[in-house]
Amino acid sequence: MGERLSEEFQIFNVPLPLGTLERLHRYRDHLNSTQPGIEATASMAARLLLLRALDQVEEEMGIKKPKARLPRLFRRKK
Repeated sequence: MGERLSEEFQIFNVPLPLGTLERLHRYRDHLNSTQPGIEATASMAARLLLLRALDQVEEEMGIKKPKARLPRLFRRKK
């Protein structure tokens, strides 16, 4: 099994309309065929799609993105 990223995650369950899981699997397969080596899962595909959609909606709402945080390894000590 691949290594887990060091990012923090929170579990969020949501009922999906019929056929959505099939669409997620199609996107997962697309990721795996166009970006070899990432070993995408349906969960990863759903997370990527959700984040892309939120970015788009927040841009439409005029909400600025927060600055990207540096990994803990590169943060300055206070």
